[in-house]
Amino acid sequence: MSIKQGEGIQGSKQTSNGSNQNIEELLKQNLEITRDLQERVQKIHNFIKWQRIFGVLKVLIIVVPLILSIIYLPAILKNVITPYQELLGGTQDFNSAGGGFNINSLLNGL
Repeated sequence: MSIKQGEGIQGSKQTSNGSNQNIEELLKQNLEITRDLQERVQKIHNFIKWQRIFGVLKVLIIVVPLILSIIYLPAILKNVITPYQELLGGTQDFNSAGGGFNINSLLNGL
């Protein structure tokens, strides 16, 4: 019976060595999968970062010209329309004629 007991001990050592190897293999697979996931998450993170940057740029491309046109367009239109009013016989001031562009009235109308 002592032989069988020794075999049992050796068998358990072999089983533990086999399970250790199995665990090491699983850990290696887990490490490879984790690295792959890290690479994918990094790519997604970069994609989201660039989407935010381009989103802000899109808004700026739309909003900045609107704001600049509200500020500068009334003065430009006044300089352009005044000579035509004089040609049409209207010598009155553009703003006093009721056709002037007042920034406050434009903003109140929005």
